[in-house]
Amino acid sequence: MNISSFNITDVGYHYIGLRVLGAMPQASREDQNATISRSVLKYARDRSLRLMLPEPKSTYETVGEKICQELVHFKFSEPKKGRGYELTTAGREILALLTERRFVDVRRKMALVHLKTYTNLQVVVHSHILLGGILSPTVEATKPIDVAYVATLLRPTFKDVAEAEAASLLERLHNRSPKQIEDGLREEVLRQSIKGLSLGVPLFRAMTDRLVSLRLLNSMRTSAGGAEFLRTYSPCLESPPVMTWHHLATTPLGAGGIYTIYLSEPNFDDDETVNAFISAIDEAFVALPAQAGYFDLPDVRDFVCAKILIPEASFDEGVISLLERPKAPITLGLTYEKITGRRKPLVRLGESAQIYNLIRRT
Repeated sequence: MNISSFNITDVGYHYIGLRVLGAMPQASREDQNATISRSVLKYARDRSLRLMLPEPKSTYETVGEKICQELVHFKFSEPKKGRGYELTTAGREILALLTERRFVDVRRKMALVHLKTYTNLQVVVHSHILLGGILSPTVEATKPIDVAYVATLLRPTFKDVAEAEAASLLERLHNRSPKQIEDGLREEVLRQSIKGLSLGVPLFRAMTDRLVSLRLLNSMRTSAGGAEFLRTYSPCLESPPVMTWHHLATTPLGAGGIYTIYLSEPNFDDDETVNAFISAIDEAFVALPAQAGYFDLPDVRDFVCAKILIPEASFDEGVISLLERPKAPITLGLTYEKITGRRKPLVRLGESAQIYNLIRRT
């Protein structure tokens, strides 16, 4: 089966679905769908408010049914004749893990069930691990969009034939807008990088968001040769690792085979992991520019995650664990103008949510 949903970009939506179906087992399908949709809308609005981002434009009216259908694909629920959906034994088990706040176990189960269920999603993850990442071009409207510039954007993927590909693509996209040209470039990069899979830019963007929430991919800005890119890569491995935070996991495939992956699951109670984490932060401080003694936290997050192959969310958890030490080795701050959807601040929950996007050594 192939994943095809543009609507479910966050695995948190599935957790909402599990909780609603667990609380409303006798409700009609319409009531279950409507409750899930309302809950997802509140979740998305609350998250945007917490991160100081614009309110989501979608009403999420149809997302409830799509979530229920995916839970059926995962065998976490099943439709009952004449009424709504009901959790299966597997669904009740994962809901129990959520209730018990055993989040590492929940994340592992959700990551593996996604890889088992969706062929194209597994191919995307595998391709990222195999290639070490994919550089999706970002077209800057202020630059002349000519063969030389487009070849620079294609060179990380197409190497020696980048100029020929650039000339061919510009001929096909003559008189298109910079955004349309960017999408065309990204489609060519995806076609070259992920073999045998027809994958449009909107679906890849939605899959990337889902995979980031599953901690199977990271997404970051980067530059090369004077051009800008969105780099997606996996913090996971398919071969035996040297880092202690990569843990072996396997899942059976539909054809009867086994897919082996080492999930990146740092434990910040482990001294070796913490020392490697702090060392990578120190390296980031040497490599990145400072402003008034502080460093841009999203930049540090990108550097550290790529350096030691940990998920973006694990970086935030690691920073929070350092702050909770009796003598915290770091200090955080906030500047409002740099917050965007792709450069999210770190959120620290307590009596009230606090956000930060600046970091420095104590």
